[in-house]
Amino acid sequence: MVLRLLKEKMRITPTETFHVSMKNITKSYDQYIDAVSGLTLEIRRGEFFSLLGPSGCGKTTILRILAGLEVPDKGSVKIGDISVAGEAWIPPEKRGVGIVFQDYALFPHMTIFENIAFGLKGCSKKEQKERVMEQLEMVGIIRIANCYPHELSGGQQQRVALARAIVLFPKVMLLDEPFSSLDADLRLELRQETRKILKEKNITTILVTHDQEEAFSLSDRVGVLDKGKLEQVGTPDEIYHKPETRFVANFVGRADFVRGFIQDNVVSSDIGIFKCNDHNLYNKEEVDLMIRPDDVDFTVNANGDAVITESQFLGASVIYTLRMPGGKIIHSMKPSTQIKAVGTKVRIDVDPVHIIIFPSTGGNRSTICFEEDKKNSHKRC
Repeated sequence: MVLRLLKEKMRITPTETFHVSMKNITKSYDQYIDAVSGLTLEIRRGEFFSLLGPSGCGKTTILRILAGLEVPDKGSVKIGDISVAGEAWIPPEKRGVGIVFQDYALFPHMTIFENIAFGLKGCSKKEQKERVMEQLEMVGIIRIANCYPHELSGGQQQRVALARAIVLFPKVMLLDEPFSSLDADLRLELRQETRKILKEKNITTILVTHDQEEAFSLSDRVGVLDKGKLEQVGTPDEIYHKPETRFVANFVGRADFVRGFIQDNVVSSDIGIFKCNDHNLYNKEEVDLMIRPDDVDFTVNANGDAVITESQFLGASVIYTLRMPGGKIIHSMKPSTQIKAVGTKVRIDVDPVHIIIFPSTGGNRSTICFEEDKKNSHKRC
């Protein structure tokens, strides 16, 4: 009966606007440095959202504030329509939040069954068993119910930690880099399994990670953090191809910056001459053009102005380092079936669709102003 009532309480109807809302959150562990500074963020119901950033940027602090393990110095937090911090305070155990830690935090003296059943207080033994066995089956570890954590592999422990969190029917699932200690193949398998399970149950999920591949492959949207501030929120495609700040451009993927000059709606640079959509945006100004390796192509040409100085084999692809006239370095990505030798002269061809402009006079915010139509939009170097 208790379990049935808990399910009904946590059930989300299709018309219910359920999400996580953080407004003007500030948290400091030092009087001079904010771990989180004025952060405002809304996450949609059922969304898989990732907080991406380098170590020390405030990711885990945000997760701990959502979980109720930290109290914000300023700002408010809502889960659904309920204030859990700021306007009112609700302790962690009453927030309906599940959390999977980086080290899984399993109880070593308990069996796997007992670990998962630990939070099911007030349920009958029969209800506990039914619910735990359902979760064990869901994550594919029903045969190890009577084992202890030290007897399991890292992947099995991760599944146990996920089952222990889901068994309580959480409104929100918080994932604190739970895949970081796994080997590459297992990490890829388990993170896709985890997304599938959480999406099927329509659980709003927030993942903390410094791994951009992980964030991109799992997330509906990504928030990029730097020094406690939210630099940009968007889909993985938007974050990669349309970075709004220099930090995002540099942190996400590889980015090269080339100096250019705009006059009469035309940008001239070492990587080509491009027509700009946004008339007179930076007219008669120097700018920095950001370009990624996957938008730079080249052909072998004995009369080419660029030369391959280095190659980095990545399996399916190769990153080539190209030195242009004047010594400027840019990079190009090609399939590994097209191996070119260091020292080869080449002619560079740049696709301008994903070029981003930054003002060269110290400006941080970007502008997208190139033709979407590739025809006649640029000239090759």
